[in-house]
Amino acid sequence: MIIATVFSVIFISKKEIIKFKPLIFYFPLIFFCITIISSLTSKNVFAGLKRTDLEFLPIMIVILLLSKRITKNMIKQLFFVFYLSTAFFTLILILISVYNIYSGNSSGTFHNFTSPYDQHPVYFAIYISISLCYLLIYQKTLIFKGHLIFKIVTIFILVYGLVLSASKAVLFFNFIIFFLYVFMRYEKIKERLIGLSLLLIFFVFVSNNTLIKDRFTNGLTLSSQVLDFTPTDDFSEKKIFSYDEKKNISDLELRYIFSKIAIFHIYNDHKIVFGYGQGDVQNYLDYYFYSYNLAPNWYDGYNIHNQYLHILITYGIFVLIMFLWYIGFSLYIAIINRNYLYLFFILICSFVFLFEVILVRNKGIIFFYFFNTLFLTHYLDFENSNIRNKRYTKLSWWF
Repeated sequence: MIIATVFSVIFISKKEIIKFKPLIFYFPLIFFCITIISSLTSKNVFAGLKRTDLEFLPIMIVILLLSKRITKNMIKQLFFVFYLSTAFFTLILILISVYNIYSGNSSGTFHNFTSPYDQHPVYFAIYISISLCYLLIYQKTLIFKGHLIFKIVTIFILVYGLVLSASKAVLFFNFIIFFLYVFMRYEKIKERLIGLSLLLIFFVFVSNNTLIKDRFTNGLTLSSQVLDFTPTDDFSEKKIFSYDEKKNISDLELRYIFSKIAIFHIYNDHKIVFGYGQGDVQNYLDYYFYSYNLAPNWYDGYNIHNQYLHILITYGIFVLIMFLWYIGFSLYIAIINRNYLYLFFILICSFVFLFEVILVRNKGIIFFYFFNTLFLTHYLDFENSNIRNKRYTKLSWWF
């Protein structure tokens, strides 16, 4: 990837250089510079600089994609291959999961489901969701003509894989989006009833599936005791979580506790402007986890499980605003171009960011920035059409 980037920089044509004009493509470079500054101003400089190689990945992705002419047909072909490969590898995981379940090796869901690929189940659930969205949007294209059985089989594989991934946030998002899709896509009452019936069957299947039922019933609880939790710097008033309380904390409760700790302490420590710093943020989090008896040997080393809060506590409020601008403009491009696949992509990523810190791992960074830059590169290619030139001329320097 590094060699390809260097090659692209050396041999880039003058016609392709104009693609770098919009400010939106400089976001990865600006963010990278911020991470360098944040690392150098941290107490633990080494810990901060250790992560900067990951933050350089988006810059290489932007250079590689902007040095090529991306067409709508190329994007369709790419997502077709993405859909087929996702269905194929999901089928393999399902077969492994079924084998593990019947052999008694594991439950075959969530982390156990995607562990053969060393993939986080939330990431894989997003891959499946985008593949399903692609299939629904382009189901009438020639590439699928006459292959109804094949489509039905792959849909079943992807849906079952989505269930076994057992990501509550992704499943909830899919249910809402495809519920809206039924009403937008079909006008006849009969067609809507069929679509809603299929969604209802899916909901009943998920809620009553013995493999994942406990994960959903236990993972969505929010007790009054947790709701009453109030962070403080006064050790005489600190909530000290007992062994039983920590053992029974649900996924939703954990995120609620983490969020309250992060928001209270960054404000109380007067770090809201510049954050704790890339090299120090985990040390601060671990310190506060210890102070509430959430560590050691429990949640020390855990991130805040919210991408937006992670950026806030690490780099400060201005960097968070910049990141929100990047997401907002991407959403704007998807809407004005009526690209429903891009809209689905940016919405599901933005939603999952509320529950997971995706942009701290190479798999999450490459996935998000590759596809987002791919869409942006196509729609901000000013030379492709006069319509796009007129539409973006006023925006070109700002975005």
